[in-house]
Parts: sequence; C-alpha cells; structure tokens
Amino acid sequence: MTLFYSFAKEDQDEAITALARLKAIGYSCQKIDTLPCDSSEVILAFFSSKTDIVSFWKAFPWLKEQQEFSSCPYLRVMPFFLYHGQKEDPEEAFNGQAGALYESVFSGEFKPFGWDLDSPCPEKEFQRVLEDYEE
Repeated sequence: MTLFYSFAKEDQDEAITALARLKAIGYSCQKIDTLPCDSSEVILAFFSSKTDIVSFWKAFPWLKEQQEFSSCPYLRVMPFFLYHGQKEDPEEAFNGQAGALYESVFSGEFKPFGWDLDSPCPEKEFQRVLEDYEE
C-alpha cells in the first residue's frame, strides 16, 4: 500500500525517521504536493511540538485551500504527531503548539496518531488505526 505524506521543514528529520520505519514494514511512501484524486488514498500529515503553523501550511497548501474554500468528502488526512518519548511527555507536548495546530487544521473526526520516535516499536498500532481511516 502507498502512503502519501508531507511535513513542515522543521519536522523533516523526525518525519524521515518515521517514514523509514514504515517502509521497513512494507509500506510505499510518496510525498504529496497537490490534492490527490483517488478516494482510496490516506495522507499522513506529520507535525510535532515544534511545528509552526505557517510552515505547516506551506507543506500542505492544498489542505489550506480545502479548509477555506470547499469540501472534499473523500479526503482522508491522518494527523501524525511525532514526539520523542524520552524527552517529552506526549500529552504535555500535544497540549502546547501541536494541539493548537491540530485544533486549527483538523476536524474532530481526524484523530491524531502518536508516533514515539524513541520507542522500539512505534508502529505497533499503526495498521489498526490506518484501517479506520480506510473505511
């Protein structure tokens, strides 16, 4: 299965680490720069406690357009929250800038997926959560 993704510049290193792990467990990953046309696609929207809303919108210009001007009923974007479990508590990290970004960008139906970059098995729940997005 191909996963489409994008990320803000400040999340590049962490996103690449997560993508390498996803590729290692069998996913094909492709950066997306324009709105997808296929309703079966799930898009990973990487963000972290250091993501700036302006750079997030630069990484997802088509998402901002969708939010402001139209509604695409099949669009499925998975908010993908990256954090370092050894350095930060995910709830505290999410309650700051990351939570504000999430609230301003995503509707309640798109629940964030937390990916602990310091975990030996961060993908443990990924397939189950991804199946929810595919339905």
